Amino acid sequence: MGSDFSKVGCFHFPTMDKRNLDTLRNYLRNYNPPVGCGDCINILLFGMVGAGKSSIINTFLSALDPQGTTITCVPTGMNPQSLTKELMSYRAGSLKFWDSAGWNALENADRANTVLRMILEGRVPKGTNLHSFNPDSDSNYPVIPENVIHGVALIFNIDIIGCISDDKMKEFQKFQTVVAEKYIHRVVIGTKFELLGIPEKHNAWIYEYKSLQQKFENLAAFTGMERRSIFVVSNQWRGGQIEMIKCILALYVLDNMVRNIDRLLKAVK
Repeated sequence: MGSDFSKVGCFHFPTMDKRNLDTLRNYLRNYNPPVGCGDCINILLFGMVGAGKSSIINTFLSALDPQGTTITCVPTGMNPQSLTKELMSYRAGSLKFWDSAGWNALENADRANTVLRMILEGRVPKGTNLHSFNPDSDSNYPVIPENVIHGVALIFNIDIIGCISDDKMKEFQKFQTVVAEKYIHRVVIGTKFELLGIPEKHNAWIYEYKSLQQKFENLAAFTGMERRSIFVVSNQWRGGQIEMIKCILALYVLDNMVRNIDRLLKAVK
């Protein structure tokens, strides 16, 4: 494949063909959560402002569509009018994706930790403005069973991972601790890998690319997650249909999350 590729440290080898696309899509579209867990599993996307949380939800919804039709129902962009302020959810079959405010947008880090914990526990109603949400006690916000989070995707702009300040890193480590204490399955998703200069024709071997593997090392050090739990998703596509390779990259992450969440849910029954 040339000197730009290396399989050393590569953990992901998704098959980039239509057969695998159909297999992934069919499994996820027909997935049924374990008995007693409700009619869907809840996946929270959590990251900094501008990391691509909302865009990834659009990508997931598009990839899950039978024809891969591009779906843009989630507002995206850095315009103040499109920045996520409320806790919102978007459902595709038995998968429900939760969009939240950027963790660095909430003024008080301790309050942000409390809000995150309450979201994970299903105590924050859908549509709540997270910037103004400041509960006095948990008793005012009982658990909403259908809102309990089963999996967390930690979203990072992979191009700027080395530029995050030490203070923000410490804040994130506290958030990471909150999630870890709940024994919730979590993965890291890197966005905007297109900015690394990897030719689009090489996206089928994206995980074997040296420059991406270096970013994975940075993400692993920053998040404390193993590289096998770090993935990439593209939020860029052309026209009204998402390309096959970009569909597979998105569905490959979801497949990993759903199978692990399913295993955890069954283990606690």
